[in-house]
Amino acid sequence: MLERRVRRLKRQLQECRYRLNHMYDDFAIGMYSMSYYATKDIWRISTNGDCIIFNPDWLEKLGPKELDFIMCHQLMHIQLGHIFRPDYYLGDRYHLAADIVANGHLNQMGWNYEKLSNIGKIRYETFIPTVKGYDISSIEAIKCVPFDPSTMSPGKRRQFMIDSDTYWDKKPIDITNCTLILSPLDKDPDDLRYDGPTFGGDFNFTKEEFSKKKKGADVKVAVKVEEQKTSDRRRNSSKATAAINNLRQSLKEMQLMIEDDSMDRKWTRMRAENLDWKSLLDAFIQEEVFDYSFTPPDRRVQNDFFLPDYNVNREAVRNILFMVDTSGSISDEIVGMAYDEICQAVEQFDGILEGEVAFFDTTVYRSKKLSVVDDITKLKPYGGGGTNYECIFNYIFENRYESIPNSIVIITDGEGLYPKESIARGIPVLWLLTGDEVAPWGKNVMIK
Repeated sequence: MLERRVRRLKRQLQECRYRLNHMYDDFAIGMYSMSYYATKDIWRISTNGDCIIFNPDWLEKLGPKELDFIMCHQLMHIQLGHIFRPDYYLGDRYHLAADIVANGHLNQMGWNYEKLSNIGKIRYETFIPTVKGYDISSIEAIKCVPFDPSTMSPGKRRQFMIDSDTYWDKKPIDITNCTLILSPLDKDPDDLRYDGPTFGGDFNFTKEEFSKKKKGADVKVAVKVEEQKTSDRRRNSSKATAAINNLRQSLKEMQLMIEDDSMDRKWTRMRAENLDWKSLLDAFIQEEVFDYSFTPPDRRVQNDFFLPDYNVNREAVRNILFMVDTSGSISDEIVGMAYDEICQAVEQFDGILEGEVAFFDTTVYRSKKLSVVDDITKLKPYGGGGTNYECIFNYIFENRYESIPNSIVIITDGEGLYPKESIARGIPVLWLLTGDEVAPWGKNVMIK
């Protein structure tokens, strides 16, 4: 590919991710961690979660609003977990159902285009009246797609496919025929400017352009309305992100339950070693996380300026994430010991422990908040696969970036490959080990 064409495509992508980062910063920030490859061996555009691969001939035709939409569409496929579909959901019917669900959520964020000239009809609703894409999962949406586009002629089929699923399922990318256009290491040019909201939602023009259309009081009213809707859209975007993350975890659980009923684990309390959780967590978090806190503030006040005071007692028990290993090497007896240890922690803190519990093997299953023992009894553990400690940290930084835990307690037999300590990004990790293995980093406590 000619260098000048690479530069042109790179600029097009940089402008797109810059716009989206200003319009939907809590959603589109993921574009900055993506690599972008061009190849003519792809139908329009696809993603594997780490890269976005596109046909350069098609991408060059897209206007800003079309490019913004299709990039958000790829991000939504990732956020909703569509690219991790089970093998028996391969094919156009599932892909079309996933498109409808992704578009439904984008519609909730403000995208309201019925048709885009270089993309086609944008379907926000299923083929069953009153069933909206944002109300259901992609697996549920399959029931609302009464035909399979793959059985149609190529021309008819492509009327229903606005992108490609070639690189779904985390397939490694063969870059033999690909050209790297933009990488996470490429910074935005200094001359990029944002005057938005320019594209997406109810507004397809800038504030300045809008103001020229009206005079006097009408202008003031219109601008206030525009600003309010922009604020509402950002607020809705935050809510949508939380809902998307929850849906993604629900989808994984649903798919895994469908694949293997044996993933249900016994969750009954089995007496484990009595740990002094107050001393354990206080000392651990005091040493690794907290030095000072403003709640309560120091009594020293100068000109209404509050100084921080040394205070860890209550902070030490907030936002603790318990991760319970439910991989195939973990017996139901060990799962029961994990149950007992978490119960002991909650009981010892007597209602002031705030945290969550989640289960993992090679993936993390949806976390549940807990503050009393009754919260633990309501949990339903899943697992039975291999052991992947890295998935814990991927889950945290991909799904919980608005509420990063103060510390992580991992209850495991220790049998698995450990990632590098840098993956924790400074979050203190306490390993409660039920076997003879010792974690190479973090704080180790052996329980029997």
